[in-house]
Amino acid sequence: MNTKPRIVDYVFLALAVLCFLFTLILVIVKYPSLPDVLPSHFNARGEIDGWSGKSSAAFFPAIIGFILLAILGPIQFFPKLWNNTQGVPAYKLPRVIRSTRTGLCLMLFLTEGYFACVAVCTARLSPIPVFVSYLFMGLTAAVIVFILIQTYRK
Repeated sequence: MNTKPRIVDYVFLALAVLCFLFTLILVIVKYPSLPDVLPSHFNARGEIDGWSGKSSAAFFPAIIGFILLAILGPIQFFPKLWNNTQGVPAYKLPRVIRSTRTGLCLMLFLTEGYFACVAVCTARLSPIPVFVSYLFMGLTAAVIVFILIQTYRK
């Protein structure tokens, strides 16, 4: 039963790490020149709808990105923790494990990329481009649907 991670899984994981590092470096480099009040929340259309102090707003994307990497990065190597392989017939198990792992890696990359965009927009005091929010939500939903189809198809 071949359930080892594929190259595409490592590519998505590496891209997620690069997005996190970009976010972290951006925050560290830009922090001294940022104003005392920064956008801290954006609605689904990317509009700024919340403001907070410099420390929390600037480092929030990097902190959340680190937490996501720390949890979703390693969890892809432990399929028994996913709880979507329970009761799956043996002949479907490799497909379910591979598609779930790839989906997790892709969702991690999408989320880290989104937080990198949030960090850039926060530093620029600008709203998030509308297409970025909708693209992130649409691709995340597509990944979830893909995993569900792979899990429940005959």
